[in-house]
Amino acid sequence: MRTLSVATVLIVSLAVVAAIAGPERGSIEGRIIDGANGTGVAGAWVAIVENNIGTRTDSTGWFEILDLSSGTYNLIITHPDYGTVTGLSEFRAMVKAGVSVTLTITISRTEEKPNIDFSELEHATTTYKQGIRDEARVQVNGIVSTDEVLAPSSGGNLAAPERPQPVCPPYPGRKKDKHWQYHEVPPQDMFFRDYGTSGFVQTRHDRFSTFAVDTDDASYALVRRYLLDGLQPPTASIRVEEFVNHFDYGYNPPSDRKFRVFTELTESPFERGRGYLKIGIKGREIDRRDRKPLNLTLVIDVSGSMRRENRLGLVKDALRMLVGQLDRNDRVGMVAYGSSAWTVLEPTRTDRSGTILRAIDALSAGGSTFAEAGLREGYRMANNQFVNGHNNVVVLCSDGVANVGHTSPDAIMGEIERFARRGITLNTFGFGMGNYNDVLLEQLAIKGDGRYAYVDDRQEAQRLFADDLVGSMQLLARDVKIQVEFDPKVVKSYRLLGYENRDVPDHQFRDNQQDGGEVGVGHEVTALYELEFANRRRDARVATVFVRWKNPDETEVSEVKEEAVLRKHWQKPERARAELKLAIVAARFGGMLKNTAYASETSFQELARLAQDVDRQLHTEQTRELLDLISRAGSLSGYHANWQAEEMDDDINYRQ
Repeated sequence: MRTLSVATVLIVSLAVVAAIAGPERGSIEGRIIDGANGTGVAGAWVAIVENNIGTRTDSTGWFEILDLSSGTYNLIITHPDYGTVTGLSEFRAMVKAGVSVTLTITISRTEEKPNIDFSELEHATTTYKQGIRDEARVQVNGIVSTDEVLAPSSGGNLAAPERPQPVCPPYPGRKKDKHWQYHEVPPQDMFFRDYGTSGFVQTRHDRFSTFAVDTDDASYALVRRYLLDGLQPPTASIRVEEFVNHFDYGYNPPSDRKFRVFTELTESPFERGRGYLKIGIKGREIDRRDRKPLNLTLVIDVSGSMRRENRLGLVKDALRMLVGQLDRNDRVGMVAYGSSAWTVLEPTRTDRSGTILRAIDALSAGGSTFAEAGLREGYRMANNQFVNGHNNVVVLCSDGVANVGHTSPDAIMGEIERFARRGITLNTFGFGMGNYNDVLLEQLAIKGDGRYAYVDDRQEAQRLFADDLVGSMQLLARDVKIQVEFDPKVVKSYRLLGYENRDVPDHQFRDNQQDGGEVGVGHEVTALYELEFANRRRDARVATVFVRWKNPDETEVSEVKEEAVLRKHWQKPERARAELKLAIVAARFGGMLKNTAYASETSFQELARLAQDVDRQLHTEQTRELLDLISRAGSLSGYHANWQAEEMDDDINYRQ
């Protein structure tokens, strides 16, 4: 068997110029070359250790990593034929605003492990060449051992990389005495993807709106954590549909079919002449005694970053709660990963709960984060204990950060999707603030036909792992899609709130190969449309709602429809159901935090008054919490606006 030892780095060229004031960003680009023949290495994964951002080289070996803030970054390179090469001094790139750092890296493999001589790294010389793009070339002739780089000494962590410094502090300092409740520095290395904001669509041009359902609510939980910590959440972290779907709207489950569809209409409390259409679907519930046996595979991130904020401690609390909800016929296996992946517990019947709990208690954090290896080992175990007709589920608990192996979700998406089609679903649960990758965890869950949630405290762990998770692990339907057909004679234009990353082409609604969302037993899904009416005749049909899905085994496709009629479903604002007003408040709250133009005319004080009205009618823990978060967001918004006006008028580097 061939032994992979490593890579030789011949040239690293860095572009360096003086820092430029302003919002410009930098980038890293370059080429990966084979040391044996000088040709470009295609298909190599090049990523930044600090933030998981990466890309794959093209057919010439060229890569680009764009939109980087100023700072120093370490690179990692992975290729199936060359192994994994990660950063020491020769892989460190200094990025400055408005500058592209150009790297030329030559890699090769040897049959035997070489001796490593770092003296050349210490005495490497740097020269500068002035031009359109300044360059600093560092000649390095050393061989780096994969084993030496990836294995932490004494079981500890690898050396912490140098963190990029922000251009300016985004929150005010030296005011702890006056504003003690506000943190000075927000968490670093939080990675989100902004999917944009849907605008109004003219019905005469397109009367159909089609999307895949989404039962996640991780965005709401993440934003709650920001606000409770006295921080404004990043706009990219807001997914409005997950704000709406966080709340319980009291839908009655169907008794004779899989789904019941609900529609409600009312006038907008914010803009004159507009209205809202709320669509809800509720899945059939089953008795716990009728639940199928569960074959559960836990994949636990125990890398060094899981020591922060006692993340692993919260994971262990959540898993103990989960074990307490399992039945005697269920089975649990466990895989852990840090710098590598290993089996912690072979699949074990839950009547041996003591053995399972001891395995959970024994978990400890340390090492790098080889997420790809952990998922591959987890799916190997899940495949081995797969039983047709059972619920076969993989649960990933992680902060989402991966810095060894393939670090993007694309690397193993094909395999995850293939296992999902076989009937092995993937649920992802995020933990921690700072060094957290929302994008990775969300995309993994989407491809794994599962759910993505964020756990910010023990109370949320109780809700997700003890009260909700086991029942929802039984799939009710796959590839669930909704299509709404608006009547152009009644609706002038419409806007779907959220679901930007769940859009489905209208013509593919009845394409059985088109992916949709998955719904578990008893789950409910809610969508909200903002409407501009052409007329409001009492007998007018506003829209027809179609819901289409496959059975879990994908042997049968079903479809139902429900009409939204003004005479039947319209509610005057003063008589509207509290649950309808709750959905509108939740959606507007998300839009305001996202700074969308469609919510710009609403103040937090106005929204708080509406939330108070909802809380008086429902008076649940959820509504009280929502009211508190709106108040906190209003205080933060005013605080930072005042601070900016007073102290940052002349600072062009200020970033709110």
